[in-house]
Amino acid sequence: MKVINKIQVTNDRNISFNIILSKNKENETLVTFYDTRYKHTEYGQPISKYYASTLLGNCEFSYGSIKDSGLNLDSGVNDWYINNNNANEVIKFIQESEVNDD
Repeated sequence: MKVINKIQVTNDRNISFNIILSKNKENETLVTFYDTRYKHTEYGQPISKYYASTLLGNCEFSYGSIKDSGLNLDSGVNDWYINNNNANEVIKFIQESEVNDD
């Protein structure tokens, strides 16, 4: 996994998530969410992973962008979600990172 960039967002329950952009073997951009409270890896506990194109609404499997809507990262854990403001930060982060990725 080639890490491209990372940010951290905090939801309205005060849970912080590291968000890591990486490339897979096919050179597709992946977005992985980690709960920073649990130190299972250097970024925290891995929660969920998405193709950037899915979150941006640019693929056939997407119902549209997460912009202005938030995202439930794991329905089994109430704390694991990002709100609409966080989602907008993530979208901007992906778009800016994709532009700067050479």
